[in-house]
Amino acid sequence: MESPYMPEAFMRRLARVGPGAEVYRWALILRPEVVEVGEGARIDDYCRLEGGTGLRIGRFVHISSFAGILGGGGADIGDYASIGQGARIVTGTGHAREAHFPAAMPEGDPFHRTRGRTVLGSYSFVAVNAVVLPNVNLGEGAVVAAGAVATRDVPPWTIVAGAPARVIGERRRPG
Repeated sequence: MESPYMPEAFMRRLARVGPGAEVYRWALILRPEVVEVGEGARIDDYCRLEGGTGLRIGRFVHISSFAGILGGGGADIGDYASIGQGARIVTGTGHAREAHFPAAMPEGDPFHRTRGRTVLGSYSFVAVNAVVLPNVNLGEGAVVAAGAVATRDVPPWTIVAGAPARVIGERRRPG
């Protein structure tokens, strides 16, 4: 029987893989040489992870099927964070073939590429089909509700919902 996990030859291309990490065979990882996967992390089939300028996935993180980390920038996913099915962590914007345009794009143009760094704090949760935009930081334990669009930073242990996301409550700290 064929293994459900990514072949060992591919796993060696990743910048770092912690013990017990599980990367399923049908996950798509672009620029694996700048992707770090922490101990016990799980990346399900059909995810799209773009290494961009660097992607660090912490310990015991779960990235569900059909989720994506994309845009060409960087991301830092804290320990014990979770990204739900179909959620998107956007690290940059712009036209993928912008370098081939006959004229340079002006600053502020929607096709002009910007790359940022998106941070999900430890214990944070991005729910099903939610979106976190470039340069947005989720504090420790923050929650972005299903279908929400986080356009600005979310304080620690805060729950946001809607598009654009607004604070709807607080999450209790464990222990």
